[in-house]
Amino acid sequence: MLPRALDKVYLGYFTIVLLLTIFIDTQDYWPEGTGPGFLKQIKQQYLVDSGDPLLTSTLGGRPQMAWFDSLVFQEFLFQLPALCLIVGGILRGWRSTYIWILAYCVSSVATTIPCIYTFLVIPDADAATPIGTLALSPAQKRFLLYNYVPFVVIPLIAAVDSGMQLAEDVKLAASARKAMKAKTQ
Repeated sequence: MLPRALDKVYLGYFTIVLLLTIFIDTQDYWPEGTGPGFLKQIKQQYLVDSGDPLLTSTLGGRPQMAWFDSLVFQEFLFQLPALCLIVGGILRGWRSTYIWILAYCVSSVATTIPCIYTFLVIPDADAATPIGTLALSPAQKRFLLYNYVPFVVIPLIAAVDSGMQLAEDVKLAASARKAMKAKTQ
């Protein structure tokens, strides 16, 4: 699988996403006092810079955030194991890894688009916005989009490519089956 340049890009991308998932996205679920302090500082700085309303509202028992909490749970349940299989499969050169890439990418796009939409519909903050009002400055929205949009664009490209790779494999398997059937008749 690794001879393609695109697979090398995938290896880099999915390795980075795996590390981000383990060390940043899921750290709120680690036992208290575990994990290096610098990782918590990275996340805290991101929250200060972005004002990310999704990450600052999770785990707070707010019923209106249940949809986002369910996406984080999905990240644990499906996406994290899929990322491990993808990185391991690419390193081993397993073509069957394209199935996992396709499944992960569809999941990733489907869970990231609602987040982006949420940022876009949150009102713009200005100097007159009362403290405690859910609003984002234009700079915060740009920062959030810069951080979230790549997690839609890259997986969309990978999903299409993986689907094409799988279609090619199915076509080859069908041809081989047809040839094998012709030999036995």
